[in-house]
Amino acid sequence: MDETSNPDFYENIKNEKAIIWNIRRNLLGKIMTKLNSIIFILIMALLGITINTDKAYAKNSIYGRLDIALSSEDTSSGSYTDVKSHASRVGFKGSQTFDNGVAAIYQYEWQTDPIDGDPTFKQRNSFVGLQGAFGKVFLGMHDTPTKKAQGKIDLFNDTAGDIKNILWGENRSKKIIQWSSPKVNGFTLNVMGIVEKADEEAFSVSLDWKGKIGGNKSHFAVSFDSEVPQKGYFFDTTRFAATIPLGKPLTLGVIWQESEDTTGKYDDDGYVISLKMKMSKKITLKAMYGESDMVKAGGELTGIGFDYKIAKPLKVYLNYVDKSFNDPSKASEHIMAGIQYKFSFDLF
Repeated sequence: MDETSNPDFYENIKNEKAIIWNIRRNLLGKIMTKLNSIIFILIMALLGITINTDKAYAKNSIYGRLDIALSSEDTSSGSYTDVKSHASRVGFKGSQTFDNGVAAIYQYEWQTDPIDGDPTFKQRNSFVGLQGAFGKVFLGMHDTPTKKAQGKIDLFNDTAGDIKNILWGENRSKKIIQWSSPKVNGFTLNVMGIVEKADEEAFSVSLDWKGKIGGNKSHFAVSFDSEVPQKGYFFDTTRFAATIPLGKPLTLGVIWQESEDTTGKYDDDGYVISLKMKMSKKITLKAMYGESDMVKAGGELTGIGFDYKIAKPLKVYLNYVDKSFNDPSKASEHIMAGIQYKFSFDLF
């Protein structure tokens, strides 16, 4: 009898084909599952390499400074004692360098007052930009090159003895774009354009040199502002600044400048001289004197102080400042005993 005449013959063939197909499908499924696993592992490995590469190039941190002092003040309206914050601040900053050598840079910084329970944050230098072989370009809000030209000459910065009390030009300008050149033999050129209002354009330029004289750090700068806004006026300012080492323990700082506003109301000059003596790794003595015909109708600024560094980020200080202006009602004396702590933590 021919087996094809068996009514179950074709059914059996279908079943065998189905079985073979199921076997192939299961085998193919297992192969694809393993292949998918391998592909997944490879993708994750590649992603892991990429992420790790990005992390290797990235640096981000949160930082800040707490500076609080007990202050005794004598003014024309009377004497009083107070606790004050000297520009305490907190911020985020970072950079990420890519394979082509170009880095993205950013900073967002706020000043805050930790003693009055006031939650208000006042914006300080904040920007985003690019850095590479071309130098550095950034946009945002930042100290002008003229302000930065002072370097570390102002030994009473952010306190009652800040040089902004007698000199124009200490500006943190809004809506800026700045290019800083690469450093060449210690020289850096800084050019800032300022567009605080659509119909007003200003700029600030400086040429800085940083290096060593006799093995000690030194700094020279010349800067010029054109129609930079300050206190409702627009100033042209020329500033010369120098930090000169006088032997190992002594450092002399000098600023001279001339400022004129576009209305002609102010056309004045002034200077600041500071002297810092590093007695040891922990103890620093400091003194500063300035005179000008500028702010508050002109006057004199005198400061002497003592810093004791407990650790690298922590110091205590004692400062005396006398501000004598041509307008006696604005004169004041200050004695400040304070603590300053700087912190910085890497984020990722």
